[in-house]
Amino acid sequence: MSESNSENTSSQHNYQFDVEGMSCAACVANVESAIKQLPGVQEVSVNLATESATVTSQDSIPIKKFTKAVSKMGYKLEPQGSSSLVHRQQRTIATWKRLLLIQAIFGIPLLIYAMLEMLLDIQLLSAKWNILVQLTLATILVISGFGYYQRGFKHLLMRVPNMDSLVALGTGSAYTYSLISALNIQLDWGMSGFETLYFEAAGTILLFITFGKWLEAMARGKTTEALTGLMEQMPTEAEVKRDDTWVTLPLSEVKNGDEIRVHPHSKIPVDGIVIDGASTVDESAISGESLPVEKIRGNQVIGASLNLQKGMIIRAEKVGRDSMFGQIIDLVEKAQMRKPKIQKLVDKIASIFVPVVLSLAILSGLTWFVLGFGLTFAINVMISVLIIACPCALGLATPTALVVGSGIAAKGGILIKSADAFQLLSKVDMMVLDKTGTITESKPQLIAHYPQDDLNYLSIAMGLEQFSQHPLAKTLLDFGNEQSLQRIEMSDVKEEAGRGLEGINNGSLFRVRKIDSADILPIDFTETLNQYYARGYIVSGVFSQDTILGLMAFSDTIKPESEAVINALSNRGIQTFLLTGDKEEAASHVAQEIGIQNYRSEVLPADKHDHINTLKVEGKIVGMLGDGINDAPALVAADIGLSFGGGTDIAINAADVIFMNNSLKNLVFGHRIAQATISKIHQNLFWAFIYNLAGIPIAMGLLYPFTGTLLNPMFAGMAMAFSSVSVVTNTLLLRSKRYFREI
Repeated sequence: MSESNSENTSSQHNYQFDVEGMSCAACVANVESAIKQLPGVQEVSVNLATESATVTSQDSIPIKKFTKAVSKMGYKLEPQGSSSLVHRQQRTIATWKRLLLIQAIFGIPLLIYAMLEMLLDIQLLSAKWNILVQLTLATILVISGFGYYQRGFKHLLMRVPNMDSLVALGTGSAYTYSLISALNIQLDWGMSGFETLYFEAAGTILLFITFGKWLEAMARGKTTEALTGLMEQMPTEAEVKRDDTWVTLPLSEVKNGDEIRVHPHSKIPVDGIVIDGASTVDESAISGESLPVEKIRGNQVIGASLNLQKGMIIRAEKVGRDSMFGQIIDLVEKAQMRKPKIQKLVDKIASIFVPVVLSLAILSGLTWFVLGFGLTFAINVMISVLIIACPCALGLATPTALVVGSGIAAKGGILIKSADAFQLLSKVDMMVLDKTGTITESKPQLIAHYPQDDLNYLSIAMGLEQFSQHPLAKTLLDFGNEQSLQRIEMSDVKEEAGRGLEGINNGSLFRVRKIDSADILPIDFTETLNQYYARGYIVSGVFSQDTILGLMAFSDTIKPESEAVINALSNRGIQTFLLTGDKEEAASHVAQEIGIQNYRSEVLPADKHDHINTLKVEGKIVGMLGDGINDAPALVAADIGLSFGGGTDIAINAADVIFMNNSLKNLVFGHRIAQATISKIHQNLFWAFIYNLAGIPIAMGLLYPFTGTLLNPMFAGMAMAFSSVSVVTNTLLLRSKRYFREI
């Protein structure tokens, strides 16, 4: 829908558009500027993350006026809903991939050919064929990369130069100079200073920049996968009672108050209340906690959680986007829209560097021409200035460091998705951690039992639990098998959700159930039970009739490396915060065990999301490590989200950094790599500009009146190439450090 009629008044019209072709903050400014120039427009908001624009105007404006105004700036505008964000991003990725393939096919041979001649100091082909081969390959590259020139020069004319402007000027000057030189050589024009070819410079820059653009498009495409993955987790239909008949309906037709039948091992479609039946429900998709929850009549259930045992009938209370799971989706959407994009350092530099270089080139050329040194001399100076300022080293400074840094990280099982992720991870000063699956193993274990001397009660419990589908039953049986305990066989076994199991052996009744407040326990049992509760354990009792025989305590186990990682992060100046949906006792116990000072328990996904934003408002650069669906809003809201490769697809897609081997130590290793990589990028930019600062004055001819020295374009090209070599060499030094040393 292109216009929101529901909010229209006689003097206000609202429009929503999809925008294609934006890649940076400058693009957002350009689109906003183009729309604001239309008569009647009151307010414009353009969002890079969602590739959308919202416009408010006084009067009705034809859609064609919007699309025409934006298309002049090099972007595509269409009414919202004409195509999905995923489709547009896939289309952008495919476009850059095609361009990269073309430029690799023609650019790599050009680079290899030119470098072989330079390094071996031999002429592989005759002068005529040498020119023809390089001219042909470079021309194909320039034509295929026409978009760079279109966008770059548009930004120059709008006085907001960016990386495309650098590319357009650098490759354009190198190609133009080489073309003139080629004609000069072939036609014997006798023009002094035009005897060298720099076709490979243009090709190299275009190839590397296109590779970077493709990587950027791939990374940005990941932002929508979290949303689409979340939506796929939502049940699409429900079995609803209508006119005393059970019918299966699309979820969109379910209303509040409807009675819904939920079968065992199926997802609960809506938020509601149990009105018949009892079962055990896995709510890890929402709470993140691995232990199942008993549900009986009158209990609340949450949509998208999994019914594990028996059928239930629930009454719908919240449906679709109003449900808790729907609110998670909304939070992720809003967090993605608010998430700031770091303005690329190169674009910031370019906004100053490009106009300065262009001005110096024109000024120096005009000055020498006015002084009577001739047109050829003046052009020679201008070309030398532009070539020595060519952004080859500048273009290599970031991508080469990222490639090497990413490779080092990948070898250690760390996937860092983007340049922004490197920068933010290097600066993070507050790391928020989920508990289950992050600090702990995410597998409930029989962590304690009492008494210790006689384990006959465990054999009784195993005999009963072998008939149960409860997750803790499998945990108990696995423990018994590891300890070589023999099950005591039971007959007439009955299971009641929320009450446990009972069965008969040799005429005696045995039960496994929760401890009830009415139970009368011996003093030693009571003291042990209170200790278990203080640590947040889930406790089951084994009874003969109503006499207690033993206690079994279940809990998640803390990962062995957790305490060492928390200490290492503290030593690196990073504070830690535990944020969990688990109970207060469990959260307190885990925080105390591993040395985390700050924690919050029993938090829902929205609470995690809000707490992340609170920390950001306090000025913290916040990282969030989590692995569940419930963590997705917090992962996207954080400055940088981190997840494990073994986590849910939703968490993986929402995160900026993935730890493929599920080791918590990667928090420290990743921080080391990120800091080293960003430091190397800064060093590379420094070296890239040192050559410019030293070479540009010489290229302008400032030494000529005193020494007769004028920088020939050939030497300008050599200086440019040497700066690129120094950047690459400096980048390779990243490999010399030990990032994965023990903490």
